[in-house]
Amino acid sequence: MTRTRRRAAAAAIAVACTGAAIVAAAPAWAAPAGQTISFTEHTTSDHTFNLGPGQSFAVGSVELFADNLTHDGKKIGHDGGSFTVVRLGTKSADQVCSLTVVLAHGQIDLAGLVTDTKKGPGTFQLAITGGTGRYQSARGYATIVPTDSPKVTVHISA
Repeated sequence: MTRTRRRAAAAAIAVACTGAAIVAAAPAWAAPAGQTISFTEHTTSDHTFNLGPGQSFAVGSVELFADNLTHDGKKIGHDGGSFTVVRLGTKSADQVCSLTVVLAHGQIDLAGLVTDTKKGPGTFQLAITGGTGRYQSARGYATIVPTDSPKVTVHISA
């Protein structure tokens, strides 16, 4: 999947998170229930290869990416992740997405299945599957709005 396809698919996250805006009153490094962390992704690395037969976008296509995360123009962290095509139909494709967001006081792991069409995936959600540091007990989800610089909002519920 090319960088353009990923942005159409993560933009198409297929989540990451960029430009961190903390919507709740709690600081970005604390993870109390009800906290929301927002940011924008800025690509630093994006590579695509195919584990299956052939060279085109197909089942087995993998995209590995890394981003700097910003909020109000200031770098707040970075991320790394992958999208792997697991189903390819005539009108849509399913990709497994795994993303780790690294912030000052810990990491947040996100994962999910994203359905993509020729127009991209549209806004999608990934589950918080784990974390470290202040986020070690975090639960909730992230909403990803695909654009050239995807917008991510992490909703921590517990």
